[in-house]
Amino acid sequence: MDLEMVLNELSLRAVANNIQTARQRMSDLIATARYAAELGVKPIIRTHSQFYATLLADNYSLSNWVVDRSVDRDEQRFILTAAKTPFLADVQNSEIENRNLLSEFYYEQELSEGLGIAYLLETLALSLASEQCWDCDRLNLALRQIDESGEVIDEIVEIVHASCTAHVQAHADWIKNRIRTGVRDGLELWDRKEVLFPNLEFCDGVCKQMQSLGRGNPMLRQVVKRLFELEDYCKTWTEGALDLDSIPSKASPESDSRLKQFKEQLTFLCPDGQERLFSLHVRMTPGAWRLHFFAEQALGKIIIGYIGLKIQ
Repeated sequence: MDLEMVLNELSLRAVANNIQTARQRMSDLIATARYAAELGVKPIIRTHSQFYATLLADNYSLSNWVVDRSVDRDEQRFILTAAKTPFLADVQNSEIENRNLLSEFYYEQELSEGLGIAYLLETLALSLASEQCWDCDRLNLALRQIDESGEVIDEIVEIVHASCTAHVQAHADWIKNRIRTGVRDGLELWDRKEVLFPNLEFCDGVCKQMQSLGRGNPMLRQVVKRLFELEDYCKTWTEGALDLDSIPSKASPESDSRLKQFKEQLTFLCPDGQERLFSLHVRMTPGAWRLHFFAEQALGKIIIGYIGLKIQ
């Protein structure tokens, strides 16, 4: 997916004390979005279907704001042009829609579709500066999802967030890197792997697995993210055993029972001609995807052996 913005609908719940404050909040939101666009984010703000019915102040809705002659006409045009409703308009990807249906995202115990969409699309979450809690450049969400086996999984995830231009500035490097590392599909990802991941090696079987990720597949960004986490770890891995706690995503070995049951399926032929047992893995969510890797301490490299649904 392109790098866009998703509006946090929870930030619209606190009504301003007066119309002037409501106008200022909208001006600040637009300034934040415009600055993000200057840094390369597409000027698209995904939002909910009732966006224009949002009450900004008593007897003053967003529909009133867009025709308010006291408001800068360029700001009104920006919102009318940038706002895209509903959240997943024009995405046309059944897998993203299914993962959205099978997942719930909560911020401080409140359900939020917008923040969840921002996580699924790995894009910038945007908030109206309506409450103190939105004055931060990252947000932690509680994710509850049903995986492919029907199991309910709970975890805490983090999203990139902004409610002012200072927050956007804090994400300048992230935006630059997100754009630089953006790939259209798995074919391009495989073709660019040596450039993007010079410290990783890939088993031949990963080729088809990676190339199967079509454009718009939500797992594409998840795969890219996990690969960069392993690549970044390798850059500073100079001695000693692999430290799983230093990898941002939860990395863990398979249980003894699974290693015994699936030893053959978890053994892959490596680029040096040796077969190795790939116990270590990271999860990719939502869903039941796994990325299996082998830490080659002697070379200071990580070998990627498998990317796909949980082996079972």
